[in-house]
Amino acid sequence: MADERGRIRRSLIRVINDDNLDLYLLGVVALAFTVLGATGISDVKTLSSVVLALLALLAFSQIRSRRLTEQIRRSHQADPTALFKTRFPADLITRRADAFDILLIGHSMTRTVQGMRSDMRAILENGGRIRVLVLDPTDDVLIETADRRISQTLANGRLRQRIMTTLDDLTTLRSRTTGRLEVRVSSRISSAGFNCLDVPGPRGLISVQHYEYHPVGEAAPVFVLEPEHAPWYQHFAAEAERLWDAGTPWPLSPAQQLARTRRPVFSESFGPELDLAIENAADLFVTGMARNAFVKNHYAKLERLLKAGTVIRFVLIDPDSTAIDAAASRYYAERSPAGARERVRHTLRLLAELKSATEGDLTVRLVAHPIAVGVIATDSRPDHAGPLSAVFAEYYTYQAPGEPKFVLQPGTALGYRTFVDEAEALWNNATPHDLTGSALPDRDVQSQ
Repeated sequence: MADERGRIRRSLIRVINDDNLDLYLLGVVALAFTVLGATGISDVKTLSSVVLALLALLAFSQIRSRRLTEQIRRSHQADPTALFKTRFPADLITRRADAFDILLIGHSMTRTVQGMRSDMRAILENGGRIRVLVLDPTDDVLIETADRRISQTLANGRLRQRIMTTLDDLTTLRSRTTGRLEVRVSSRISSAGFNCLDVPGPRGLISVQHYEYHPVGEAAPVFVLEPEHAPWYQHFAAEAERLWDAGTPWPLSPAQQLARTRRPVFSESFGPELDLAIENAADLFVTGMARNAFVKNHYAKLERLLKAGTVIRFVLIDPDSTAIDAAASRYYAERSPAGARERVRHTLRLLAELKSATEGDLTVRLVAHPIAVGVIATDSRPDHAGPLSAVFAEYYTYQAPGEPKFVLQPGTALGYRTFVDEAEALWNNATPHDLTGSALPDRDVQSQ
């Protein structure tokens, strides 16, 4: 008997706490008064009142249902920022160690590869597959661009060293294991790094790290996708596979290494950047055989620079030395040593006039050496170094038309320091020339 009463009490409590109690009551009352109206027990006036009461009860029930629906909708609405994290998931290392098929994509992947070296060995020995894609360390332009984009604290060249360390570790691991370890390098800077684990399977996982510009600390955000996160799971998996397909297997073949060797960029003439650099130079250093055309074409500009306090130095070939004969033979259009000597002397007279007219800091030295590459160096001295520091170089070809020209800047070109040092060596070994004894010529000389 006591059990029966307890069961009834629990049933009543369950009915009272039921969210559909109002609907149950509404249904019972409606059914009861329908029977009473049909049998004639209840009159029309009473039925009308009951119907209105039921409608009011139904309206309140609808309001309550809508509130519950809104609460449910809000509770299931995802926080737009909940997916993004500032660090990798805590179980990523464990998930990587338990994975059978792994694809890793990043700039250098140094920490990842070094941190899971033993796990990689175990995966490979158990027949698993590991693929790693990093930036191509032999692509100089790519590495310089990546350095500028991602590095604020890394020293120049540090990224390349980290990539080479990763590639060396993977090459050693591949030689010591019998698994499927594939390594490729990319000539494209991806917008994100990827940890793709067992992607085709039901327990697949993709961890994506956004590569931000000059990150403060770890690049972020980081987010994780699993198969139920369709269609974005498949979207990022496909992007990772496209990056892998575009990569080049490492180590590179001899032909691929040659194709990646940096080529110098030559032009037939210097562009407006030469005039811009000269006009803003605090220090101008010019070397060459005669530089007659340069002085004549920039005479007014050189005059303004000297009046403004610019330091100008010239190193020319001594017209009285035998070096002028060897230098003259390098020119295609005019190979006459006598003509070359006269051009140098004409330049010296023009420079003497500049010196006299401006009383500026203009010095000239003559060298008994057949200069092969003439340079125009702007702000090449350490105390004058600035954003417009550059070397405008031209190669004096041997009996061939034209002089190939190229521009080098400090920090971006490996040869900049070499050509500046060569010009300074010429200066140090040249003989000072006294400009005060020269006079302006009575006739013009064909420039070269």
